[in-house]
Amino acid sequence: MADLTSNQVCNICCIHYNAGLRCCALGSLVEGGYLFNKGGRQAWIVACSSRQVTRTWASRDDAVTVAQASNACGDWFVPSKTDLQLGYDCKSFWDSFSSANYWSSTEATATNAWRGAFNCGNIFNCPKTCTYCVRAIRRVLY
Repeated sequence: MADLTSNQVCNICCIHYNAGLRCCALGSLVEGGYLFNKGGRQAWIVACSSRQVTRTWASRDDAVTVAQASNACGDWFVPSKTDLQLGYDCKSFWDSFSSANYWSSTEATATNAWRGAFNCGNIFNCPKTCTYCVRAIRRVLY
């Protein structure tokens, strides 16, 4: 896990690796993903667009498997509907994103789950059998 310290003046965070120091701004490539938000002593990282998958809700964790297989970090997860809304609000710091729908990990009912519409920012519940994009994220404390 990275050790992050904030710099309030420059809105820059520093990520300490084992042997070195690398400063990065929002939108920077960090540990296999892009830093898209920080605050409250938390940094949020979204997996690279090449790690995005399209699945039904039952297979949404494939995005986590893909992200973890290509990065040394083992703490990727599918965002909750709240986390997904934060991702939408900060999508300008992602490397790229689809204007389609993204699954969250949050269930609405036994047969429906919440998804975010990245063309408008709204969150809807839909049948779990639908196929949408899934992108894993990480939350790192600093």
